[in-house]
Amino acid sequence: MTLILLLAVLLLTTGMYLWNVEHWDDCARYLAGERWLPSSQTVDSGAQQIEVPCEQWLPRQPLALQLLCLVDLLLFVVFALKAVGDFIEWNRMRKVGRL
Repeated sequence: MTLILLLAVLLLTTGMYLWNVEHWDDCARYLAGERWLPSSQTVDSGAQQIEVPCEQWLPRQPLALQLLCLVDLLLFVVFALKAVGDFIEWNRMRKVGRL
């Protein structure tokens, strides 16, 4: 189960990274060195529009990608807890084997 969680986290993270590489916006171009572009981006948030600085990556992304980031974080936390549990179990079994 731990290995499957690790692979899921890596797959989801890689997919989001590849999606982000393919979707350039004015902020990505600004951060890449084109300083003549505006240093912020207007983002729709419900019925209002919010000005988001280019340095803040997550609020500029679509809601679907924000949810995928949350799922990825959740999967990573579950993976870390399973890995710690597996390590503790392995350590306990190793000690029992010595006795």
